[in-house]
Amino acid sequence: MKYNRSKYIISAVAFLFLYACTKNTGITNQSYDVYGISSSSGQLKINLATSYTVDYNTMLIKINDKVVSGSLQTRTPFPGGGYNTRGSNYALYLTVPLGANKVSLLIPKIGTTEDSIILYTTSITIPDNAPYTLHIADTLSAAINKTKSVLVKNEISDMDTGYCRFKFVNLIPNVAAVDLYLNDVKLKSAIPYLGATDSFSVKTGVNAPGYKAGVVTTWAVRIAGALPTSKALASYGSANGLQSQRVLTVFCLGYAGFTGTKLPYVSLTLDKNN
Repeated sequence: MKYNRSKYIISAVAFLFLYACTKNTGITNQSYDVYGISSSSGQLKINLATSYTVDYNTMLIKINDKVVSGSLQTRTPFPGGGYNTRGSNYALYLTVPLGANKVSLLIPKIGTTEDSIILYTTSITIPDNAPYTLHIADTLSAAINKTKSVLVKNEISDMDTGYCRFKFVNLIPNVAAVDLYLNDVKLKSAIPYLGATDSFSVKTGVNAPGYKAGVVTTWAVRIAGALPTSKALASYGSANGLQSQRVLTVFCLGYAGFTGTKLPYVSLTLDKNN
């Protein structure tokens, strides 16, 4: 009897191990239908692109008055993440009801999840079960000091090998507009604050715009109309920047000319792993 019980325990542990591995593979590599998304629910990612004076590390996200995250800092796409962010390297989304949803960003009372400071609250509408990202940013004026956001639909349909797909969102509030560069090649012009581009495809490998052997792929933003040789507001170089069949959103945040917690960044959220 003792032998049989041990055999069952070993079998159960083996099953749970295999299930965990399968679940992890599904999340990171397979198509989105394995995440349990149905026609009656939506997909939502929250990109915390705020640049408050204090670099809060205990921010919580509530959806429809329910806490859905652990403690977060700015430059964090949740759930999942991206490159040059404080998130993971997985393209994940929350499951939310279709239609109206209340989204709140808060600082909790110490040791609790109860609201202490409500940083931002908004209502968004998820019209279908396509994946969306809510990019949350703040404004420069201390007198107004109103956090703002923009909801962007992510295009995750399949694409040919040798291409990856991007959108670009400008979350820098103290310049009128910015230009987006890849390897010193201008890809998008005059994108205003809270503006988002349409999806665009980029060739990978040696066919990438401005490709140079041995040089790291670099994204950069400049004030709209500035010369390509002028100093960038922010830049980010990474070997992960162009991977075949991936879908990402490039975004810039922070404040032009600032340092510390308001330092400008160029980062990328992962919208679909290949």
